[in-house]
Amino acid sequence: MTALSSKRKQRSLIIGVMLSILTYWLFAQALLNIGPQIQSTYHASLNIVNISVSLTSFVTGVLMVVAGNVADKLGRVKMIYLALILNVLGSLLLVLTSYIGLFLLGRVVQGFSAAIIMPTTIALFNDYFDGEARKKALSYWSIGAFGGTGFASTFAGLISTYLGWQYIFILSIVISIVAFWLLRDISDTQRQRDTSAHFDLVGLVIFIAMIASISFVITQGYKMGWTHPYSLGCLLIFVVSMGLFLFVEQRRVEPFINLRLFKNKAFVGAVIANTLLNTCVGVIALINIFAQGSLKLNSFQAGLLTLPYVIALLIVVRVGEKGINRFGSKVMMVGGPTLSAIGIALLSMTFLSSSSYLVLVIIASVLFGTGTGLFATPALNTAVSTTPQDKVGVASGIFKMGSTLGGAFGIAIITSVYEGVLSSGKSVSQAASYGFLTGVLMVVIAIIVGGCLLPRKEN
Repeated sequence: MTALSSKRKQRSLIIGVMLSILTYWLFAQALLNIGPQIQSTYHASLNIVNISVSLTSFVTGVLMVVAGNVADKLGRVKMIYLALILNVLGSLLLVLTSYIGLFLLGRVVQGFSAAIIMPTTIALFNDYFDGEARKKALSYWSIGAFGGTGFASTFAGLISTYLGWQYIFILSIVISIVAFWLLRDISDTQRQRDTSAHFDLVGLVIFIAMIASISFVITQGYKMGWTHPYSLGCLLIFVVSMGLFLFVEQRRVEPFINLRLFKNKAFVGAVIANTLLNTCVGVIALINIFAQGSLKLNSFQAGLLTLPYVIALLIVVRVGEKGINRFGSKVMMVGGPTLSAIGIALLSMTFLSSSSYLVLVIIASVLFGTGTGLFATPALNTAVSTTPQDKVGVASGIFKMGSTLGGAFGIAIITSVYEGVLSSGKSVSQAASYGFLTGVLMVVIAIIVGGCLLPRKEN
């Protein structure tokens, strides 16, 4: 383990990484709350706006493993520098252009940035910290990653309401520059470099086909019809490509995704539980939709409803770190989501009066955020601590790919349930209730996975 030469460098590394992560949430999560403003600016359809949201998540999710792999070979600090530069370029495309095509291109560039930042920063912390110091560092990472979810929604609502949505991305540029400056004295460790392997392009192509096909089914199936030839065709492509991917990757010396990592039950449990819990990003999206549509709140007011989630998460995320030593990761990764499930279940009580429901939302958001905070660091620590040192970048990429794709799928699934119920003739309140209960189901499955796959005691 390579130690940093001073406390100042440690602080610079931690703060620089947290700010780097925050740039991701500013451009990824913010669009959940400013869709109408984007639509008005570019005179675009709602479908185009939804594509701009999912496009970044798709690019990020697919390329995270690639980025983690490349960072293992070329150097993690250099890759973070590249990610920050890409975020600046992507944000400029969003701020300066009046053409929707360039806006979408900017979203793709931002997706590349996030694909690098999320796994590479985890691996960088793993390089420079060990033992209790690593758990502490990863708890700060979790603050940036999970806390950014709710913070970005609130912040986006505030800025878009009173200044204009473009200022969100101007701030993202400023934060990128500050993060770049803070990381200027951090160097790559020699141990992390591995340039011996070639890149598995075939595996990447098959993986893209697999994720793209299932993404289409999840996001468009309910609109086109589940038995529509396009839906069935994409489902067939997914099944075939998944089988082909497993066949090819098992025979590669250096595969795109090292399937040997999945022989570790603890790693598998952490990845699956993390993916499922992150589908609840869709819950935050639905809160914004329901608040602005049924409760008649503006984007800033709707964003404020998620603030208790952020505050609760930030308060308890360090508790999750401490809880690893006292209770073990399994207890934290099962107990935390249990609280989240209770909180989301309370959100489904949309039949209450507006005033009563707003009070309930605050209580529910606190429970939701508390549960997520307790889960965050133990899950991340389990994923990286059970992985060989030279594969931490890839493992981190897989872990965060699960987070990103889980969030993207969660938004699609939960909002699809909402729109599907609404189109069937049910009321807005009933549709929202079904959407929230879908989120509860996702969390319950995460609890079951954690209970079955995670070891009772730490190694």
